[in-house]
Amino acid sequence: MIKGLQQTFRHFYRKSLAQFIHMEFITIPCHESLRPFIRNYWMLSSMCTGVGTQQIFSNGTASLHFYLSQDVRLDDGDRHYRAVLFHQNLQKIGVVTVEGEFDIFGAEFVPFCSRVFFPTEMPDIYASPEDLHDEEFATLNMDIYEAESTEERVALLDSFFLKRLAQFPEGDINMERLSDVFDNMVPTDGSAAHPPHSQNEFSPADLASAACLSQKQFTRIFNKYVGMNPKSYLRLLRFHKALMELHSSADNSSLTNIAWRCGYYDLAHMTSDFRDICGSSPSELIQHGQNLTEAFGQKFSGLMKKKIKIENMI
Repeated sequence: MIKGLQQTFRHFYRKSLAQFIHMEFITIPCHESLRPFIRNYWMLSSMCTGVGTQQIFSNGTASLHFYLSQDVRLDDGDRHYRAVLFHQNLQKIGVVTVEGEFDIFGAEFVPFCSRVFFPTEMPDIYASPEDLHDEEFATLNMDIYEAESTEERVALLDSFFLKRLAQFPEGDINMERLSDVFDNMVPTDGSAAHPPHSQNEFSPADLASAACLSQKQFTRIFNKYVGMNPKSYLRLLRFHKALMELHSSADNSSLTNIAWRCGYYDLAHMTSDFRDICGSSPSELIQHGQNLTEAFGQKFSGLMKKKIKIENMI
């Protein structure tokens, strides 16, 4: 992982000879009325040493990226992007960069809240303003690109999101249900949650019960608001718990012990999950000395645990 990218929207690791140097990453608070819905804004400034593909994978939340200094290609396609809304998924995405400045400004949403601001169904796991047929988003993209300072960009995002929050229907009961569910899934210590009586993860049935819905109803709502089904999201939480165990384990635990503590059947199961989600095995991550980012850290978990009250937010 790129050293210093703590608590960011996703995780990067080097795939080619190109790498980032002179990196500066900062998180920026959004307007207080937006904080139950948006984790933070952020700014990444760096230099890329050459052409290369940086793999990114989800940290469990949708995110919005504005590429300020160079357009990027995704998954080695021919199309260039300047602004992208990333949905949640278990799929790796390749960001193709070229030599030179590489600056990104963005926003990271509370996991089930991106729909508040972008209600249109996503055509894919990532989308441009044109893909969403969203003229206001397209205008925002141009304004963000032409802004002369980070402070101006923050003001533009605040204005855009506050306007859309005011248009969101009041009293959305499904937001309340999902807020309660996420209270149980992501505790304040930042780890993937486990029931106190067992080493096993929550099941989709457990989450549906917490929401007082049938499993079929809950899966439909979860997919609509979160962007993936409950089983896949629990899988992502378990993966990130294992990442944190690898990064912070003080007792030099074996990979097998880490796999067991994180709810995997065995090491082979954990290794398969790592390869599927981030493209490397746990041992390869350790060997390469990559700095594992804590996606579900204490700084943001409190925001995820807030009750979501649409009314009287502004």
